Amino acid sequence: MTNTRPTRRRAIRILAGAACAATAGPAARPARADFAWHGIAMGADATILFSEVGDSEARSTCRLVESEIDRLEGALSLFRSDSELSVLNRASVLHAPSGDLRRAIGLALQVAAATRGLFDPTVQPLWEAHVDWFARHPDGGLPPEEVIAQARSAVDWRRVRQDDGTIRLGDGQRLTLNGLGQGYVTDRIAQLLMARGFENVLVDLGEQRALGPQRDGSPWLVSRSPSAPLTLGGGALATSEGIGCVLGAHGAAHHLFDPRTGRSAPHWRRVTVHHPSAAIADALSTAFFIAASREELVVASQAFPDASIWVLDAASQEHHWPCATGGAGPPARI
Repeated sequence: MTNTRPTRRRAIRILAGAACAATAGPAARPARADFAWHGIAMGADATILFSEVGDSEARSTCRLVESEIDRLEGALSLFRSDSELSVLNRASVLHAPSGDLRRAIGLALQVAAATRGLFDPTVQPLWEAHVDWFARHPDGGLPPEEVIAQARSAVDWRRVRQDDGTIRLGDGQRLTLNGLGQGYVTDRIAQLLMARGFENVLVDLGEQRALGPQRDGSPWLVSRSPSAPLTLGGGALATSEGIGCVLGAHGAAHHLFDPRTGRSAPHWRRVTVHHPSAAIADALSTAFFIAASREELVVASQAFPDASIWVLDAASQEHHWPCATGGAGPPARI
């Protein structure tokens, strides 16, 4: 195992060869939207649907949205080598970080504590170990245990420190906010739009958040496929599933790693979470996907009474924990 860290170009090339699908989740359906913005956010396709708005107002607002997305990516994105997060990963320390990076990392650590480490932002070395392994062994099986053990030695959210205006990582640690960053940016864009008086908008930056229903009061239709619709009138939805990004020539692994084993979590096919915050929904869909049993998932969910959870298990059986409804319409099928 080398210590070489994959560049963005190299990772994209490897993943394209490994049939890595986009992890952004479903695009919103523009039913009765008066204006639709399309762009890129945190490396994924992004859409914002406006209801009850004129073109001129929507276009000027979207220019502000694009500027804000660019600013947030400068703090949080691993797709940019000059982002604060990338600089932190290279140096293991960052002085005077931006408020957004501090808040995002602070939220990630809070969710890690509440889920007893099921969500762990320090799993980046596991990703790098798998990418490196499959780059050298494109037709091989899973990385051997010694490769995983070396990567796991750097995985522990409790070794990350934020104090005195400085963020410090433990030895060999690197952070990823890929399990929370899209949701965080979604929330920030939602706040920008609400501050400008918008109410009937659906923000889809990889995770979906509805500021309110469509202009006629009906919820937005969000769907992973025509046969599995979800409606959303308020709050946020996030989905995690292993097939979102597979690694290796034959899909030997996927991107949702269990911090305890270093391996791809095998227990669920799909987890969808509704929560008032897109960042929390994003992080919880990852955490709950890692849970090794229904009992562990239920225990972890008890710290989040505002969450509703839909789970599809390995046997294609559906489970739902209606901790809250919060504007998420019942799915026809998950």
